[in-house]
Amino acid sequence: MKMVVALIRPEQLPAVKRALFDAQIPRLTAMNVLGTAPMAEQQMFRGIEKRVTLFQRVRIEVVLTDALVEKAIEAISKGAMETGGHGRIYVLDVHDAVTIWTGVRGPKAVS
Repeated sequence: MKMVVALIRPEQLPAVKRALFDAQIPRLTAMNVLGTAPMAEQQMFRGIEKRVTLFQRVRIEVVLTDALVEKAIEAISKGAMETGGHGRIYVLDVHDAVTIWTGVRGPKAVS
């Protein structure tokens, strides 16, 4: 099993979510996070110039069987490219999964 983690801009979320659903990957977790960027921006806030170094991002997490990982990466990339193509995708190993309600373990717990 693998966990696919994508960090994207908030405006990309609807397109990425739609692409994942179209790829038959209907379960995901999305959360708002802050992240740095290579260059800071100067912005005016109430007449005072501020240097912004943390930016809004959305972190999407999907736990999948190994067979669906490439499909998920393609779907996330496709959705993100529709709205600018910014972001990163990471793939992490998942050693076990448990469905609390039923007690099902392993790959069956994530399908």
